[in-house]
Amino acid sequence: MLSFLQGKLKEKHPQHIIVQAGVLGFKIFIPTSYYFALPGPEAEVIVHTVMLLKDEEPLLYGFSGSAERDFFKILLSISGVGPKVALALLGHLTIPRFLDALRAEDVGAITAVPGIGIKTARRLIYELKEKLSGLETEGHIAAKGTNNWLLVEEALLGLGYSPREVAHARDLLGSGDGSVEELFKKTLALLVRS
Repeated sequence: MLSFLQGKLKEKHPQHIIVQAGVLGFKIFIPTSYYFALPGPEAEVIVHTVMLLKDEEPLLYGFSGSAERDFFKILLSISGVGPKVALALLGHLTIPRFLDALRAEDVGAITAVPGIGIKTARRLIYELKEKLSGLETEGHIAAKGTNNWLLVEEALLGLGYSPREVAHARDLLGSGDGSVEELFKKTLALLVRS
């Protein structure tokens, strides 16, 4: 399956983007929050993706990083939560904020997301309670690791590594937790080996 796409951003809309990779243009559905973080058209982008089949048609869902992509998959594991609901949650709540709402059993914060009713909010809280410790780890990665990773990525690109190589190394690292120096050393070791 596709783990990420790298290419030119051809179109950008609040619900989807078109990315040209080679001679193909991929329509990728995104959370609204990602739309505001994207650069302008013709910029080079790396989109972390999930491919799902709907009525035998493959659909792509894209995210700014692997933490968001993995969290999307976790949300889809909850009964009654489909891609549309999962995208709405990620488009309106950051992972740390969503985890805070789960921990506090804050139904109001979750129902503030368009399309999420009280029953769905309660189901999310109930079914994700067991996974909360694992999700907290993901939340800390999203909250703390992202800024560190951006600095590491910038340094590696400055050394001449391609965005694709850097994204692949980040996927191999998995957690991506640690200081800038630790992340840089780990990622550089992976890139040198490959």
